[in-house]
Amino acid sequence: MKAKIGIFGGDDRHCYLANELILRGHEVWVWELGNERGACPILSEFQKVKPAKTFSQLAEVCQVLAGPVPFSKYLAAKEKGNEKFQNTLCAHVRAGQHFFAGGIPGELKSALEGKGVLVTDYLTRDSFLERNAQLTAQGCVAEVIRAYKKRLRHAKVLVAGFGFCGREIARTMRGVGAEVTVCVRRMQSAWEAYEAGFSIAYYEQLNDLLPGVDIVINTVPVQVFPENRLKSAKAGTLFVEIASAPGGFSPEMAESFGLRVILCPGLPGKYVPAGAAEAMADCMEEV
Repeated sequence: MKAKIGIFGGDDRHCYLANELILRGHEVWVWELGNERGACPILSEFQKVKPAKTFSQLAEVCQVLAGPVPFSKYLAAKEKGNEKFQNTLCAHVRAGQHFFAGGIPGELKSALEGKGVLVTDYLTRDSFLERNAQLTAQGCVAEVIRAYKKRLRHAKVLVAGFGFCGREIARTMRGVGAEVTVCVRRMQSAWEAYEAGFSIAYYEQLNDLLPGVDIVINTVPVQVFPENRLKSAKAGTLFVEIASAPGGFSPEMAESFGLRVILCPGLPGKYVPAGAAEAMADCMEEV
C-alpha cells in the first residue's frame, strides 16, 4: 500500500530514505531534512519530493511520519528554552498515524501511543538491527584502517560485546585478517562467540589481556574500561568507541594514558547512508 510519508530531521540516511521511498512509489513530504549535517547532499535530485513549511503541515498531510536515529539526540538539539519539540510532536499527531524513528524515549513513546499513534522504533526490531550492524561494521573497519596506519593482518583486536554490532564487527575484522578476541559478560554470549570461532575473554581478564592488544573496539554502552583497565593497555593502543553514550570508557582518560582514541557515532549515516535508508524503508514497509 502506497502512503504519504513525512520525513523530518536526520542525517544523510534520511535524504536517501526520501529518495528510496519515492522510487518505491510513495508520496514523500519533507521538513528540515538532513539538518544534522546542513544541506541534504542529494536533495537536488528529487523531482517529486514535497517540502512542508512547518511540522504541523507535515503531520496534517502525512499518514506516516519518519524521524531521526537516534531520536533522543534530535530532541535534545531541538530544545529551545522551555520549548520542547516532543510537545510539538504530540500536539500535532493524530490517532491512526504511524511514527517511525530510532531510539525513541519511553516517555514519548507512551505519550504517542496514548493518542492512538502506532509507534515503531527501528532499534527494537531484530531485522533492522542485524542489517544496521552489518553497515556499522563496514564503517568501523574504514575508520580503523584510516586511524591504525598499519596492516590489519595479524593485528590483535579486542571486541568488547557480542550483540548485533559486536558480532558483525568481530566477523568483519577477522575477514580482513585480524586476530580477534571477543570480550563477553554472559555465558550465552561466550558460547555463541566460541561457536563462531573466536577467542573468548571475560572482563575480569582484561588487565592481563590488554597489554598484548593493538586495537580495542567497544560496543558496550556502559563503562567496561575504567581507569585501572585503561592503565594496563600499552601506549599507542587504538581505542574505538562504537557504543552510544556514556560509552565504554572515558576518551579523556584514555588519551591521558597515551592511548589513541576515535569516536565513531552514526557510522551507517557516514559511510553507507543509502544502505541504511534501504533498511529503514524495508522496516517501514514490513510493519
